[in-house]
Amino acid sequence: MATPAANPLSAGVTAELYRAAIGPRGQDYYLRQFTRFEADGRAGTSWNWPAYWATLNWLMYRKMWGWALAYLAAVLGLALLIFGVGKLVLDYSDTSALLLFLLLLTAAFVVPGLYANAWFYKHCTDRITGVLRNTPDVKQAVFELARQAPDSRRALALALANAGVLALVLTVVNWFQSADSHLPLLATHEERPLAGGQSGQVRPLAAGPAVRVASARAAGASAPAVAASAAAMAVVSAPAVVPAAPAVPAAASVATGPSPLMNTSDRTLAPVQAESTPALSAAAPAASASAAATAAAAVTPEPVPAAARPALRASAPRVHYVWVIQVGAYAEDANAQSALAQVQALGLEAGTESFDSPKGRLTRVRVGPYTRKAEASKAALRIKSLNLPVLVIRQRP
Repeated sequence: MATPAANPLSAGVTAELYRAAIGPRGQDYYLRQFTRFEADGRAGTSWNWPAYWATLNWLMYRKMWGWALAYLAAVLGLALLIFGVGKLVLDYSDTSALLLFLLLLTAAFVVPGLYANAWFYKHCTDRITGVLRNTPDVKQAVFELARQAPDSRRALALALANAGVLALVLTVVNWFQSADSHLPLLATHEERPLAGGQSGQVRPLAAGPAVRVASARAAGASAPAVAASAAAMAVVSAPAVVPAAPAVPAAASVATGPSPLMNTSDRTLAPVQAESTPALSAAAPAASASAAATAAAAVTPEPVPAAARPALRASAPRVHYVWVIQVGAYAEDANAQSALAQVQALGLEAGTESFDSPKGRLTRVRVGPYTRKAEASKAALRIKSLNLPVLVIRQRP
């Protein structure tokens, strides 16, 4: 009694056609898998290591273009659905996003490893059927299948393409890592227009109330005097038109003369008063006296005890990145200070930083840092309303 062949596709016309369609690499392995599929009557699951480690390269080497496009569309579509729409709708945490990414990465490798042989079996069967339909002669069909099968030249071309893509990715990664040092030079040039001024000219702006009150506190003034000074300066710099007050006798002005803090701020605010409304100059003494009397009873908030600050800092969550807003880089320190005063007038935490550049010594104004990009973007919109240059930069804390 004759023993049947262990592999029915190892000989005969069918085996010759499949070998020609598979190509010179991996013929015995794929013929064993195809034999099992024919015995079962369907293409089931089996493991394919090349398709697991390099799915896209394996599909391109085997000229399975349709499968390659379907694989790319599935991976990119799922990534967009999970990290785009899903993130906006569900707003899950960073830990959940990392777990979903690992799950997607696992599926992108494991699924091709399990079904690659079934995909290749269907691909080879379709190719053989198409060639036999156009070439009735079996030898001619074998020759045509062998001519279209992948060879070592295709493997070399794919290796070179992978090396080029890897070099491009490394270049982009290196550029992004050094982006923080390049962005200040690329984003903003010195002498950008500030608050409607011309290039190279900055309109003199009075320091914000918060800055002047901080200066008064540093000078040692009492809390009622500081509060009165802040209220008076807010009244003087307000854009609303104040009705003209009755004339105040000179003797009353001498008796209730403004404090030294008011004398200093009056000299600072002289250009602003001249530009706004003449009625403000006449109403300023009465408004200052009234505001001082009203704000004298205000209670200044108590500062946070120094002992509590380390505990608050220690309990803060760990962040991998922070966002800062750069508001220009200037060669003239006066321009940088003017931009800083405008930003601080919005109540934002800002400061200046000097650095060397190919253009010489520059001073840049920075706001922040912020732990969330949404907060930085919201602050950037407020700064843009001042016609100042704005650049949101991500950096490590």
